[in-house]
Amino acid sequence: MPPPKPLPPTEFIAFEALYFSVIFLLCFILYYKLREVYKITDYKGFYFFSNTFLFLGVAYFLRSVTFLLFTSGVLLDELSFEGVRGLMLFSVAFLAYSGSVAILYNIYSLLWRWLEKIPSEALIHIIAVLIALISIIARSPLAFVTSQLILTLFLLMAIFINYRHYKFDGKVKRAYPLYILLFVFWLLNLSLALLLLPIEWRFTIYGLSVAVLLVIAYRVLKKL
Repeated sequence: MPPPKPLPPTEFIAFEALYFSVIFLLCFILYYKLREVYKITDYKGFYFFSNTFLFLGVAYFLRSVTFLLFTSGVLLDELSFEGVRGLMLFSVAFLAYSGSVAILYNIYSLLWRWLEKIPSEALIHIIAVLIALISIIARSPLAFVTSQLILTLFLLMAIFINYRHYKFDGKVKRAYPLYILLFVFWLLNLSLALLLLPIEWRFTIYGLSVAVLLVIAYRVLKKL
């Protein structure tokens, strides 16, 4: 059996934990604010948009727990190699599910007017479960990353379709920066997963991701 890999430096672990915590907190704030606005206005777009941050926050919470468990060495001491591998597959599958639901709710918040006759919420979760199952069967994070990239491209298409239809509606137009910022957020995180950028840029990408969500939170809290 090969010797265990050395654990990451404490500073790296602390930075990662801080990043996950900040993202989770921002997602919770955005979810709470958007859900409150939905209760007041009864506008369905706010409901679906709030669920984007609910499941994005769940995904990052799981990432933080999994990361801390693996980097602390607890799992390596308590579980066999197969047990650790199984837990990793479960983590990837759950991330695939929650991440997919987050993007799909984001897409649906743009297109819900055209899809009201379709049981879209059920369809969102069915698609997400299928993506999670594919991730388990493929036994590779690449399947998860590919699915997220495809969904992100669908999000870009949804933004374009919605803009073409409502480009003269001032109220709707003010929301587009939020969707574009979220699109940028997912691209930043996918760029690391796809290894499109050097790994040493990780902290820069984390900083940009937090900045994007801070801008979104500022616009939501100020405008709504």
